[in-house]
Amino acid sequence: MAPVSSAQPGAARRMATGAVLLALVVSAFEGTVVTSAMPTITRELGGQHLYSWVFSAFLFASTVGVLISGKLADRIGRKPVFFTGMGLFLVGSALCGLSQSVEALIAFRVVQGLGAGALQPTTLTISADLYTLRERATVQGLFTGAWGAGNAVGPLIGGWLVMNASWRWVFLVNVPVGVFAALLLYFSYRDPPRRADVKLDRWGPLLAGTSAALLLFSLEPGDTWPRVLCVLGAVAVAVGLVLQQRQSRAPLLPIELVKDRTVLSGVAGGIAGGALLYSMAAWVPLWMTEHEGKTPIVAGLTLLPMLLGWSVGSTFGVKLLVRGGMRLSAGVGFAVAATGAGLLALTAAYDGGTGAALASLAVLGMGLGPAASTSLIAPQSRVAWHHRGIITSSLYSTRLLGGSLTVAALALARGHFATQFAIAAALAGTVALLLAVVAPGRALDEV
Repeated sequence: MAPVSSAQPGAARRMATGAVLLALVVSAFEGTVVTSAMPTITRELGGQHLYSWVFSAFLFASTVGVLISGKLADRIGRKPVFFTGMGLFLVGSALCGLSQSVEALIAFRVVQGLGAGALQPTTLTISADLYTLRERATVQGLFTGAWGAGNAVGPLIGGWLVMNASWRWVFLVNVPVGVFAALLLYFSYRDPPRRADVKLDRWGPLLAGTSAALLLFSLEPGDTWPRVLCVLGAVAVAVGLVLQQRQSRAPLLPIELVKDRTVLSGVAGGIAGGALLYSMAAWVPLWMTEHEGKTPIVAGLTLLPMLLGWSVGSTFGVKLLVRGGMRLSAGVGFAVAATGAGLLALTAAYDGGTGAALASLAVLGMGLGPAASTSLIAPQSRVAWHHRGIITSSLYSTRLLGGSLTVAALALARGHFATQFAIAAALAGTVALLLAVVAPGRALDEV
């Protein structure tokens, strides 16, 4: 089914595109601006042992928000979900900026994450409504450039704010940009016709979120038996989720989509892409400050080669997808990313220096860009329009879930940075091999 035009080419579509770009920037900015500020935040507020939870709580809440928002966007429209998500995100950002303890910060990050979870996939769905697959191959550089710019300036601005103002502005700066993006979208974007017969699954997101939460708790350092019980509980709830989804009239992911190789490849790519992106964003700056003795600004700038590499790689990633399928765009991309993460592990193990670290992260980003972006775009373009919201949210949730679980899991090896980076490399290599076998190798046509 061809996409429904939600803003005709011209001023309206340019304004809607601008709103989407600003939303991407503010969400991407929030994803990395915290990285250079977190060592300072935990030192000022205490709670260093909860360092990873400031990341994991946001990513977990985002996962739940994503699961809820996808089908809502198909049923009630993109705009209501976008505005609700933006409202939660901005309220959460303001509360984070007012936090007086790490525990309160984690709680407010949950509010912020719920909003981001609704905002981010809805933004990507709107961009898919505005442009066809082949048009997206042309404008992909614009979207990935905005995303990359938001990620790239985040650590720099975060480090500057920590050193010259206050870490609280790391969160408060989101508010004016988010309000402006919402106003732009309100006046420019028109929701396509909605399907009134789209059903909502209330139990699916709850069970999925509960299982993910139990897994996160199991990764928290502490006594063995509570962690074992959390693992067993997560498995039991996951089994219940599978049984519930088989009986549900409105499953999180319709059964006909689960059978599609492009969608399955997107799930694997989403998990691995999120794992690499968020684990690097969480642990590389800490490595730079604790082990290498760098300032927060320098630590944040260390991520710049990876983020710029992501942006550049994504630019030609869609073109590879159109010509050679996911096996070429995502499979080869993850192989390159695994190489970069492996080089980073060697750099950390043998004190290779900052230059070697920057080069390794650039290689990682060049592979991760096309791999992660086409793992989302390919399934988006394979499904009918009325499934586009749910496929976007489902795949985006795998990215967040992969990130939250990996950040928490790598916290078990805190201080052993070479081991952390080696695990990330092994994960990327495994997914590259999987996609080489499973992913479609044919050129992709939009349905």
